[in-house]
Amino acid sequence: MEIQTSKALSDVQQFRYELLQWCGNVEDAEKANTFVMGKDEKPVQAQLPKSGNMEDGIYLVHADGKATLFELEYTKDDNMDSEVVAIGLKMGSFGIKIALHDEANGDGITLTTKANDDEENDQAYYIDNYDDAVADMDGARNTNHLRNILNPQIKLADDWYIPSLGELYRIFINKKAINAALEFAKGDKLQDRWYWTSTEGSATGAWYLYLGDGSTTLWYAKASDTLRVRAVSAFIF
Repeated sequence: MEIQTSKALSDVQQFRYELLQWCGNVEDAEKANTFVMGKDEKPVQAQLPKSGNMEDGIYLVHADGKATLFELEYTKDDNMDSEVVAIGLKMGSFGIKIALHDEANGDGITLTTKANDDEENDQAYYIDNYDDAVADMDGARNTNHLRNILNPQIKLADDWYIPSLGELYRIFINKKAINAALEFAKGDKLQDRWYWTSTEGSATGAWYLYLGDGSTTLWYAKASDTLRVRAVSAFIF
C-alpha cells in the first residue's frame, strides 16, 4: 500500500504513516500502535506481514497479482500461468515494481510543463546536495508534488509514480538482471541513457541518472530538457 502525502509530516505522523504502510490496514496498525505505546494492560500484538517469506531478487509480477522469482535461465519457451505486467525488485525491506516500458514510447521528454511556482512551502521538496538526494526514497511523494505540472506524455496509472534518485539507483545496480526479466516479459530494456527522477533540486531543476554508469547531477531544467522516464510502483511482499 502506498500513501501519498502533500505536506511534511510530524514525527508522530511519520511513525503512524510507516506503521500503516508496514501493516497494510488501519486495524492492524492501530493494534501495533497500541502495543508500542503501551496503552493496553494486555496489548494484542498485530500480525505484521513477514518479508522473510520472499527471498531477495527479481520477480515477474503477474496480472493476477502473484509474483514469480525470475531465474536468469528462463527462456522464451518457459510459459507463465498469467501475463507478466511488471518486474519486481526486492532488496531486504526495499521493494519496487518497474514498468515494462518507458513513458512516451521511449522518447526523451520534459519532466514538467513549467517550473514550480517559487513558494515557501515548496522548499521542503528541494534537495540540492548529493548525499541527501541519493538517500531520497519517496518517489510517490515527489511525484505527487509535481502532479499539477507533470508532462501529460507521462501517463501514470493509479499508484504508479516516477522513482526518486535513491529508488532509481537501486534499479540501476540491478539493471542487468532487471533487463533480462524485461526481455523475457516482452518489455523494453532500460537503456544506457539519462532518466529523470522525481527528486527535485529546485523550482526549475530535478536530479537525473545515467543508467550507463550511474552518473547523476541536477542541472537539467525539468520543463525544457528532455530525458527518458520509467515509471515504478510499490512492490508489497
